[in-house]
Formats: sequence, C-alpha cells, structure tokens
Amino acid sequence: MRVCLIILLLVSNCIYSQFIPPTVGVHYKKSSSASDESYVLDFNNNDTCGDDCTNSFYAEIPWADMSTYSVSMWVKSGESNPSQFRAFFNTYDPISNTNDGFQMDSGGGNNPRYRYYYANGNTLSYGNNSLVTTWVHLAVVADGSQNETRLYYNGELVSGATFNGVEERWNQIEIGRNRKEDAPGNYYLDEVRVWGAALSESDIKAWMHKPLDNSHTNYSDLKVYFQMNQNSISGTTLLDMSGNDNNATMYNSSGINTSSSYVPVVDLVNNYQNDVESIWTSSGTADSDVSDGLSMNVSSTLAEANFAVFGNNNSSGTTTGNLPSGHSLQKRSSREWQLEESGTVTVNIKIDISDATGNIITPAAASNYKLLFKSCTECDFVVNATGSSSSGDIITFSNISIQDGFYSIASTDSNI
Repeated sequence: MRVCLIILLLVSNCIYSQFIPPTVGVHYKKSSSASDESYVLDFNNNDTCGDDCTNSFYAEIPWADMSTYSVSMWVKSGESNPSQFRAFFNTYDPISNTNDGFQMDSGGGNNPRYRYYYANGNTLSYGNNSLVTTWVHLAVVADGSQNETRLYYNGELVSGATFNGVEERWNQIEIGRNRKEDAPGNYYLDEVRVWGAALSESDIKAWMHKPLDNSHTNYSDLKVYFQMNQNSISGTTLLDMSGNDNNATMYNSSGINTSSSYVPVVDLVNNYQNDVESIWTSSGTADSDVSDGLSMNVSSTLAEANFAVFGNNNSSGTTTGNLPSGHSLQKRSSREWQLEESGTVTVNIKIDISDATGNIITPAAASNYKLLFKSCTECDFVVNATGSSSSGDIITFSNISIQDGFYSIASTDSNI
C-alpha cells in the first residue's frame, strides 16, 4: 500500500444482507456482493506529483512519542515493479527534523521489497523479492525495555531484520503517504493495528488471520484499529474500532474508490479460533502452517480470490460420537477443524494423528482413514474422502475441494 489513500466508496444500494447460521463462521474479509465486510481502503492514486503531494489522499491522527509499540497490517501493492520507493504508513511529520519517526514502504527495480525506513535514512528489508501484487502481512515490534526493534513477514520473524534501538519519535499516525509528504503510491491496506506493547511472535501469528476482540492477551494495549470495512467510514472520518475513539481524519477524499478485499482474515466460530492458519497466494505450493495437526498444500499457486482459513476446537483424544454409518468406523478425533474458503480451493489435506489426538499409534493403511465433514457444529458428519497416502502417522487426503464447514479424521480400526 502506498502513499496515497483512495478510500471506500459506500454504495449502499448495492449491499444486501448476508444471512449465515450462527453455527457457521462469518466470511469477515471474504469478498462478496452480499457482505459489507468486503471492501478495503484503496490507495490506488498512482499520483505523479513532484515535491508537493498535499493534494493526494491520506488519513491522519495526531499522536505522541512511544518507545514500546507494535504496528501490523495487511498490504498489497497495486503494481509488481514500482518505479520508486513509496510509503503507506508513517509516524512523523518532519516539521523540523526529517530524520525522526519511521515509515513502511516498498519499491521495485532490481531488488523489489517491502521496507522499514527509520532515522537518518537507515532501512531494514522484509525480504528481497517479497513485493508482489498479493496480500502480505507486515509487522514491526519495538521493545523499549530491550532497546530492540524486530520485523515480521507473514507472521515470521525476518532473519537479519532486528536491530538494537527504537525509533520513539511519533507526532502522528498517517496512512497513505511518506513522512516528507511527496510520495503517494499504489497500494491497498487492511486491518491496520497499532499497540502500545511489544507483541510476541506467537501473538502476531495467532491473530493475523482473524479480527481482534477482547480475548486478545494485550487487548488493553490496543491503541488504534482500522478494520477498513464499509462501516469504518463516516463522512471524512476513518473510524477507530479499538474503542479508544482514535479516529483519523481523511484529507482530499474526493478520490475515494471502492476495492474488494481478498485478505485471508475470517471470523471463525468462537470455539474454533485456536491456532488459526491460512493458505493463500503468498503460501505458494509449500505446506501451510499447521493448525494443531492439520496442514494443507496446493499443486499450483492460488489466485488472489481463492484462499482458506482454518482453526480448531482445541480438543484432544478420540470419540465414538457422531460417526457416519455404513463405513465400519470405530472412532474419530475429538479435535475438529473449521475451514472457511473464498472462491475455489482444492488442496491436499495432511493430518498428523499424534498431534491431533495426543495418542502415539502405529498407523494402518492410509485407506483405513476417512476425512469427515459436516456443514455446521450441530450437523452430522459424513465421509468426505479416503486417505490416499501416509508418512509415519501423517495421513494425506488428496485433491479435496474445500467446503465451508468442519472436518475430523476417523479410522476403521483403533489406530487413531
């Protein structure tokens, strides 16, 4: 997301209610003509202004110095190879000292990358060749007590992107342009969160794929939360959803545009918001992160509109309850996973039996294992697929067309 903000056009006559059973997750950021959560701030001004970009679109809140903080957001570049570095988030208006504060930006050329740009022109990279036209999650964590700053890319600590020091000068929170106000760009932003605490890597990973609520360990430290939804805009005000009323004023908002969001952020059923993970464009064809025993991969990189988010109910052991009849099944995992997809997602699902159940077993043939599915928490399971291969106690179910609902693994014998 670059410097310029182009904001959501609220087209109320095109929005309809979405009715979802209470036992099924809500597609919080899933793009849909039936969802008022499907829009993001569109910074696609692509301005060509020179030294004075005061007419570009941006949003701003006055702020005070912070020595301990965390900033996280989802960002997508509107172009794969921008001609120069342009920023989408900054913390300081250089009234007297252009070296104060930091900004988050990206640029193309021979070494495209997202950057953390701080005092005296120093930079840290989120990773070479990380700049592509797909959603990625960026975070910066500054710990004043440790005098240390760390960068995270898609929930992972970036190797070599830690330094001894903290950029503590803040006089604003601004999205849509750089500190010097001369470089708007071509970006999209979503789920912008600012904390007055140094979040752990586990906290960043645990919450990057789901909306914030007061169950977060550091919820009391949340300062600003821009959800970027249709209901986040009120006139020329970008509403803060943290409960702190730190609303941002939007300037030059005549350029506001509408943009659909395919950010992999989903509001799963409460009991299934454990170890929430996702597979989306940035995942490529590698195995996804594991949600307490379940992971997945794809044979070819997903398109932006296709993604899946999944979590689990945090149960362990096995049960004989709710087993489909007619398949000689003896037991299933008490652990169930909720999967929510956008678009069309066909994956290989891998379930590690020992991680899922806590039992140490010697697996039988892969064909003895069945993938179960139900469409709601109170529904009956049906057999969705038969295991196609195994490696140790990891059973793979191949070419599964994901449906919105709940999954479990069952066995025709006691090896589960």
